Amino acid sequence: MGSPDFSIPTLHIMNENFNVVGVFTQPPRPSGRGMNLKRSPVHLIADELNLKTYTPKSFKNNNEVKKEISDLKPDYLIVVAYGIILPEKILKIPKYGAINGHASLLPKWRGASPIQRSLEFGEKETGCTSMFMEKGLDTGPILIQKKIKTQYKDDAISIHKKLSKLTASCLLETVEKFSLGEIKPIKQNSKKASYANKLNKKEGRINWNLTAEEIFNKLKAFKIFPGVYTYANNEELKIIDGHPASEAHSSSPGTILKNQNTFNIACGKQTIFSINLIQKPGKKILTFSEFLRGSKIKVGDIFDSEQ
Repeated sequence: MGSPDFSIPTLHIMNENFNVVGVFTQPPRPSGRGMNLKRSPVHLIADELNLKTYTPKSFKNNNEVKKEISDLKPDYLIVVAYGIILPEKILKIPKYGAINGHASLLPKWRGASPIQRSLEFGEKETGCTSMFMEKGLDTGPILIQKKIKTQYKDDAISIHKKLSKLTASCLLETVEKFSLGEIKPIKQNSKKASYANKLNKKEGRINWNLTAEEIFNKLKAFKIFPGVYTYANNEELKIIDGHPASEAHSSSPGTILKNQNTFNIACGKQTIFSINLIQKPGKKILTFSEFLRGSKIKVGDIFDSEQ
């Protein structure tokens, strides 16, 4: 069970090693100018592999779907980024249980956006967890965890790719070892739990009172969505690329600074953020110096820091 491209490596590895009796994914959705129905990435791959695909809108009070799953007589339900809540009665259908692959080291970052929250808070280590599913949100007993180091330049795109593959191998190992009785589930310590709330557009607005490092973490975390942006003269400006600079300053946060041939932004605690690439809505991406040459904004002006 899965929907986005994050789930695809798991679908492939399960199909290569086991008999996949059915694939459940979110239903096709209207997309593009013509609002034509578009299948999920998992749906497309399942069709290529000639696997039977099911696309229920919901499992709540849906006895027909419950019967369909029961008739498949699955040993396991393997769930990766499905995007639809599974009621307890569905989780109890498979012979050995429903197993979820989650992109964090549980109990850290339970919830919808574990990759982004880990990057946002500058964590040096991340990974994935396989766990038995239960009624609570990512609260089930842990089966296997795999860890990786977060590199300084890693962002949501690179970590997404790494954990997508890691989760697939983790789930393969989980099914193989649990079937042989080699795994003992470990109860999560809920006192150590943290929650990765779903991202929203407003979170991408930069508060220049933060340090340059904190802003850099947000830039990396929100690379896919919602991006990071600021305002100048009531115009939204999207920051595409940048990094903390080594200099210090004594200006108000958000002030545009110039140091020799580079243009930077004053941030909190006297830190400096160097913008590499910037974009106006609907316009092409420019270097920050190119942007300033064609703009009324100048050195000394202040980007809006209101939140």
